[in-house]
Amino acid sequence: MTATPSTSLITLLTDFGAADVFVGSMKGVILGINPQAQIVDLTHDVPAHNIRAGAYLLHSASRHFPPGTIHVAIVDPGVGSERRPILVTTSLHSFLAPDNGLLSYIMAAEPSAEVRVLTAKQYFLGTIGSTFHGRDVFAPAAAWLSLDEPTDAFGPRIKDPVCFEVRRPALEGDTLIGEVLHIDRFGNLITNISRGDLVAFAGADHLKTVRLHIQNIHLEGLQDFYAHSPSRTLSALINSDDLLELFTNKGRATDLVKAGVGDRVEVRLA
Repeated sequence: MTATPSTSLITLLTDFGAADVFVGSMKGVILGINPQAQIVDLTHDVPAHNIRAGAYLLHSASRHFPPGTIHVAIVDPGVGSERRPILVTTSLHSFLAPDNGLLSYIMAAEPSAEVRVLTAKQYFLGTIGSTFHGRDVFAPAAAWLSLDEPTDAFGPRIKDPVCFEVRRPALEGDTLIGEVLHIDRFGNLITNISRGDLVAFAGADHLKTVRLHIQNIHLEGLQDFYAHSPSRTLSALINSDDLLELFTNKGRATDLVKAGVGDRVEVRLA
């Protein structure tokens, strides 16, 4: 089945929350330019100013959308400063975001993506404030892009977008070393170790017997699903994004292990 491009589909991901009218204002700008636009909220509960969390959530969700989708991502503690607004075009999607690392996972997955800095002011609101570029810059640019304006009209290409390092698991002797990538609202610790990494390391028939280490806690094997584990104990499984995840059935893994993003996770053979 061939996917049909959907250039009028626009997603929004921000750290704005729901208490103020920030998100509604962005939607109003988009619909004022393209009343036929379809707007999907990915989330507006990214932890405030947490660029890495926003980058992970954007990458996790955006790949499930049809070709041609336009993604607007705003986690922007540098709003009003010299940081650039950018448009990144991959083989399937377009992304509008501040140039602060928010698109690091997107560009790591597709390093040949086209990156442009937004300079064409005809695609912005008439008056641009220093505190709300989501409304004044990114929302109108997304709306005009959804009307099939060519990407080269938005500004020049650049070769130096800001990206943080996206680390991959690595072997150290007989140990596979990864790290905590994200902590979700349930307190689950999501790592950068994929099912493919585990299969390459241990073999498909031995995933249930691998030994996991984080800080001073040791785990034996992987569970099939959350309820498969005894309540209030630290366990591990492969989640629906095919990533190794540490969890606590009917509890929070972060209550049992005081780990944070970037903390080391080790996998060894039994």
